[in-house]
Order: sequence, then C-alpha cells, then structure tokens
Amino acid sequence: MKYLVITTSLLMLMISTSVSSPGREQSTGKTREPVDTVGYAVTPSQTAAVMNLCDSIEKARCLKNERAHPVMSGGELIAAICPHDDYLYAAPVYFHVMREITAPVILMIGVSHHARHKGIEGRLIFDDFKSWKGPYGKVRVSSLRDDIIEALPEEIVMVDGDIHAKEHSLEAFLPFLQHSEFSDRNKALERRDYSFPRIIPILVTRFKGESQGEAAGRLASVLRKEMKERDWILGKDLQVLISADCVHYGDKKWGGRNYAPFGTDAKGYEKALKQEMKIIDSSLTGVIDDGKIDRFRSLVERDDPEWPYKIPWCGVYSIPFGLSAARRLCELAGREAPEGFLLKYQTSLEPGKISPEAEGLGVTNINTLHHWVGYAAVGYW
Repeated sequence: MKYLVITTSLLMLMISTSVSSPGREQSTGKTREPVDTVGYAVTPSQTAAVMNLCDSIEKARCLKNERAHPVMSGGELIAAICPHDDYLYAAPVYFHVMREITAPVILMIGVSHHARHKGIEGRLIFDDFKSWKGPYGKVRVSSLRDDIIEALPEEIVMVDGDIHAKEHSLEAFLPFLQHSEFSDRNKALERRDYSFPRIIPILVTRFKGESQGEAAGRLASVLRKEMKERDWILGKDLQVLISADCVHYGDKKWGGRNYAPFGTDAKGYEKALKQEMKIIDSSLTGVIDDGKIDRFRSLVERDDPEWPYKIPWCGVYSIPFGLSAARRLCELAGREAPEGFLLKYQTSLEPGKISPEAEGLGVTNINTLHHWVGYAAVGYW
C-alpha cells in the first residue's frame, strides 16, 4: 500500500552541470518563478493543507483502486495524465497520480496555452532555466534536458524561457513533487545515488498529422539512448507526467468562444459527462497503441491551428504526444505497451473539491453549469 507522508522539511536538491553545444542556447542559470499564485499552493503551509485534505478525502478511493488494479502495487508507474487546473477544483484528482510519482527524474509534458497565438507549431519547447521555484525552494532541472536538446533534430526544437515563464501547465506539479516523500521513492534513493526530484519540462505545440507521432518517436529514441547510457529503468528512474485538463464546457467566460452542445442545464451536464467517459474509455485506458492515440485525436482534435478543438480538451496535443512517447519508450526497452487505468474523474462542479479553508487558496475562474472543467487522473503501468 502507498500512503502519502506529510512533511514540511525542505528537500535537498542537487544538479549536474548542464552542457550545450555551439548553436544551442545555453541555460540562463536563473530560477523560474511561479506564474499562478492564486490557484496553486505557493507556501509550505498551503501545500501541507492541500495534501492533508486530499489524503482525508481520497484515501478510501486509493485503496479501492489498488484492489481493482493489482499492477499498482506490483510495479512502477510509467506515465500518467494529470490535471493542471486550480487546486480548489482539481487537487483530489492530482492526488491519485502524484502519489504514484516515485522516480528521481520526471519528464513533464505540458500544454502551451500561448504557442498557437504566436503561430508556433511543429516544435517541442524547452526551457532554459537551471531550476524552478516551488513552495519549499528550488526544483532543479535535470542536465539530461540539455543532452536531449543536443540530440534532437534542430527543426523540432525550440528553447524559450519566456514561453515557459508565462505557462502554468507544468508548475502545477511542483508543490506535489516537493512535498511528497513516498516509501518507494526512499527505496529508490537507497538503490541509486540521486537527489530528487529533478525535472525535464517540455511544452508540446501542434504537430500536423503523422508528424506528431514521428516527433514523439524521435524524443523516445533519444531518451532511450540516454537512459541506457545511465543504466536507468523506465518507471524506476524516469517517469512521464502529462499535463492535461479535460473538457472546458459552457457558454460563459470562455474568452468569446463557447462549447455547450448539450445545453447548460442538469441534463446537458449529464450528457457532457457521458461524452467524457466515451473519450476516456475508448482511447485513454487499456493497452495503449497507435489506434487508441489516433482515436483520441479523431474525437478531440480539429486539423486547424486557429481553433484546434472538436471538443475543447486542454490536452489536445500533450496527451497524444506524451502517450506516443511513452509507448515508444516501452517498445524500445523491450517491454509490453503501457496499460492505462482511470484512477479518478471529476469536474469543477462535483463534491470533493478542496475546502477554501486551505490557507487562502483562490480560483482563477467561476464554476457553474455555464462554465465548468473536467479532470482525469489516468495512470499507465
């Protein structure tokens, strides 16, 4: 059984010197500051309050999941889909994924909310920071990031700290990563001389058609080579964490664009939830193959850089790219394809939200039948 251990001690963090070749941007040596100081925990006391509340709300469901899916206790998580919305709405869903993140190095596949507005596509956007600031101090960026940048084809690489500095889809994970000490992670630390956690942040932009799978395959091939040289094992030494919220539903406060095909009453809400389960059950759970990844794209994505959504899931690019990379990593390592399990789904309207008493946390938007968001925690073993 895996239980969250609450601690307020600062994790000791170290990093090797980053290396880049001429023609590639050098790391700035700066620390990335938080951009969302309303929806996320930014202090140790806020973080502790969120973790304690999540533990009290979700412990029974965690035990139920472990009984239903024995692989959760018998093996390490390879990859996961996790929300990035406000903690007051989504923290209980984060909790089911983040308690399984036990590797010393986390490859974080994020959403770039700003790339399409800048006309950027066909690129993996890397940061150029040495560290990211979390509630307990700095989270170091792994030096593996620079090796990946060096090895990938230049035409799919973009290094832009400014885009990362303005994007919140990955910083949402840091309080959970810093605060959590799991028994499996402690065992991993005993086996290998790591300081943790170390992160590799990547934002995914639109890759048209088959180029998305090709880019994911390139990343997986580079990762496999680097991991093999370091004697790293997928799941034990590195895990893939995919940032994504589900449907953004309603007819109010969506920046001028609305999505409410089933209406904004209780019946419309239930129909929208059925659509959510259809997407998850048909394309994100079970053994992951190219067919399921393609199905997700066919259900959610429009082939249009101006408005990419058939159904406005915030993971329209991060999910298929991240799952493609994880599937290819498994293939290259000679292991079975990852199998996905839905650990929890809820919306910003449902009971189980974190209490506003959690040290003054706020929200960045309303939650009504006219404006709500779905969240899924999906783990892959």
